[in-house]
Amino acid sequence: VDFLTSDGGEASMASGDVVKRMVKDNFGGTSSPVYVLNSSPNARLRGGFDKMKCQGGAYRIDYGQGGRATTRFHLLVDGTPETGSTYGDIWVPRGCLYFSIPCFANSISNLSSKESPITVRQIGWHTGWRREESRMVGTFRAMPIEDAKRRDGY
Repeated sequence: VDFLTSDGGEASMASGDVVKRMVKDNFGGTSSPVYVLNSSPNARLRGGFDKMKCQGGAYRIDYGQGGRATTRFHLLVDGTPETGSTYGDIWVPRGCLYFSIPCFANSISNLSSKESPITVRQIGWHTGWRREESRMVGTFRAMPIEDAKRRDGY
């Protein structure tokens, strides 16, 4: 999924509805304000063979102990068809996809290059309590858009 955190100018603050979709899991630290995340209109799946609509999202930086920082963001997606999928039994649910990745120097311009989780939020009973839980659906790796274009040829 190609996305921009800002257009090169100042980042825009996210609206209340968008802020409510952020995962609330930074209990031991502080968080930056929530900013708008502009995405491309479509996510390319399977190297461009499939696609799904994206409607943007939001991001923030969570600051933890010992100078650790994590960028958390979400994208609102239309998902893929649950039946008739073109790639086995894999499908992406409609709603938000959540991403978390370490960042350095408290800046989104310095994201880690390691694989990081992609999750969805669902109601579950796995802990013995009925509550909203994160379920991992995949991994991603952040890279500068120039490197992604060179690697992918897109």
